[in-house]
Amino acid sequence: MSNDDTDHTSSSEAGSEAAKRAHQAFDAARDFVAGTDLGELRNKAADATASLVREGRDLLSNNADLAKARDELRESIRRNPLAAIGIAFTAGLLLALLTRG
Repeated sequence: MSNDDTDHTSSSEAGSEAAKRAHQAFDAARDFVAGTDLGELRNKAADATASLVREGRDLLSNNADLAKARDELRESIRRNPLAAIGIAFTAGLLLALLTRG
């Protein structure tokens, strides 16, 4: 067996092992979900999310340092709107490039 054949076989075995693990994870998730009421789970998740958002807003609105930073940022954007647009575009482009798979 040549070295290329060995590499192909080990890649194939690794792919097969990964497929087995993915299948096992899928089966475990299906078994976990099968025993639950999805409507109830969805309601609990929605309630928890709403609570976290509400608490987060309260924390952010009551923080003087964040309020001062927000006001300074607004003023800076008003003074230099084109620079703000350029920075936002560049940040979005970099984020898109970094998260692309």
